[in-house]
Amino acid sequence: MKKKTNISDKALELINQQKLKPIPRWEFVVKSWGLWMGFGASLVLLALGIGISWFGLAGNIIVPHLWLLVAIVFVVLAYFMFEKTKRAYRFEKWRIFIFILVVGLVVGGVVFRVGIASRIDRKLESDIPYYRQIVPMKMEVWSRPEMGYLSGVITKVADEDSFEIRDFEGSLWNVDSQDSLIRGRAVIETGEEIKLIGKRTGKNQFKAEEVRPWSGGRN
Repeated sequence: MKKKTNISDKALELINQQKLKPIPRWEFVVKSWGLWMGFGASLVLLALGIGISWFGLAGNIIVPHLWLLVAIVFVVLAYFMFEKTKRAYRFEKWRIFIFILVVGLVVGGVVFRVGIASRIDRKLESDIPYYRQIVPMKMEVWSRPEMGYLSGVITKVADEDSFEIRDFEGSLWNVDSQDSLIRGRAVIETGEEIKLIGKRTGKNQFKAEEVRPWSGGRN
């Protein structure tokens, strides 16, 4: 008992000498919640990176280098976030990594399959300057009218809301450009090379939502 008392006395003496104070419980709670929120956010961004990467690779739409890097960064970050939680010791490290990777692949696959990845890609393009320069669309995409992408040379301008183009495979298209967004240096004039985003409405009929100049980068 005397030995225990001496140890307790020494501990109290050390605390008094160094003026140590107990850490408030709320700090532990905040740290715990912060780690779990960071882990959750990392999983979301991991799934987003994988989803948009699949959108680029499977659909051959974009060059997904940036999003592959995002996926790698957040799979590592999610792992380290979970490692710092107080329950992490219960699990083997390789199981934690595999779990995070599987969750990212499954949720990322859903993000891609239901079309969320393509919508996010389009939203980032419209809201973030130079996004398309960092994540360029592939050249061949602009010759896929069935997917909403068309490019060519303007051969005739009927009026301010319609014109005709000859695509780079030689086919003529009638384009409805009413309420379309004219981007960059695009000009609706005969002889101009342009790119269109919109939808095919019939045989050689296309409704343009955006009109872009062909030159000035592959975007």
